[in-house]
Amino acid sequence: MQSIAILGAGELGATLARKVAEAEIARRVVLVDPDVGKAKGKALDLLQSGPVEGYDTRVEGAADLAAAGEADAVVIADPEELLDASPEAAGLYVQGLLPQAGNALIVAAGAHGPAIVDALVAKKAKRDRVVGTAPAAFAAAVRRQVADELGLRVAEVTALALGLPPAHLLVPRGSVTATGIPADALSPVVVRRAVEAVRRRRLGPVALATAALAVLRATWGRPGALFSVTARLEGEYGHRGLSLAVPARLGGGRFDVIEMALEPVDRVAFDTAAQRRFSGEEG
Repeated sequence: MQSIAILGAGELGATLARKVAEAEIARRVVLVDPDVGKAKGKALDLLQSGPVEGYDTRVEGAADLAAAGEADAVVIADPEELLDASPEAAGLYVQGLLPQAGNALIVAAGAHGPAIVDALVAKKAKRDRVVGTAPAAFAAAVRRQVADELGLRVAEVTALALGLPPAHLLVPRGSVTATGIPADALSPVVVRRAVEAVRRRRLGPVALATAALAVLRATWGRPGALFSVTARLEGEYGHRGLSLAVPARLGGGRFDVIEMALEPVDRVAFDTAAQRRFSGEEG
């Protein structure tokens, strides 16, 4: 990628800007915030850190997307308009975003992913150009919990997050493995305990930024990476016209929703999450 614009220069936006710069997945990162002094100040701090940290990414600050210039990806991080906003307000926030974003991939990195994705698609954005990344962080939190309980390295654990996390987080048991073995075969309660623990958590800016970085990197990488993301459903899983956390295959600048078979109990949980989303609730 040549350029990434990050909306919001708060904790999430600044953390993501640093992670993107350090990973050098784009030549240029622009922090966008109406408080342009704050955006430029944080950008300068990151830019001057580059020689120390060993990265050469150009980091800039701008007051709006028009001033930021053309971007390959626009990440909605923590703009002031979304702080403590309702799902409805989050949807209204994106109304003026599409004309400025152009053909960029639009990434919702924060807690309002489903509302933002739904609102953008309703405004005629292509559904494969709008994605939420928080589910990847919830899946990672489940993996951490399972690894800790089983005494394993987190790299040895797999898990997918579906539904409407955190309150309606669904982790299909078939998606959770430990050292290649179904986690249930090692402990019949480990997945349930992990999901219950993660449902009580509110993800912090570092976890959300790390998930957004991972999805951005995989989207522009070689096809094949599987991640949990928020995506608009158009018939998958028996639902249409709403956004939920689902598995998706990333790569080559795009993503494709993967429809996996769900056991009856998981199907009921997914349908419940869909009903909550249809009623306008967040996780």
